[in-house]
Amino acid sequence: MKNNLRILLYTLSIILFAFSYEICDYLYFDDVNSWWDTKCNLYAIVISIVFISSSIDKRGVLRFVLDIGVGFTVSNVVDRLYFNTTQFTKADIIMIIATFFFAIIDYKKDELRENN
Repeated sequence: MKNNLRILLYTLSIILFAFSYEICDYLYFDDVNSWWDTKCNLYAIVISIVFISSSIDKRGVLRFVLDIGVGFTVSNVVDRLYFNTTQFTKADIIMIIATFFFAIIDYKKDELRENN
């Protein structure tokens, strides 16, 4: 089951990567700035999906690093959609802290599972 999920996620990331130009052209054929923002968001989503699919069944430090990768790529998309990407603001600090917080929680949860 987990292997099938991993295959599905990898396939989704390949499809999004391969058709990113077509998706952007369909949504924003006449607006270069929105086209480029959408392209960057699609690439961040592709990278995030790859991190998520790679972290399935992983434990320890490798899972911790992959969780940080997922957090940063998701934060990148959220920052582009809702906040200012040209300046480093409080929202960026909050997203970085939240990323490390959830990665540490996941790491400790795995550590507790191994000790039981």
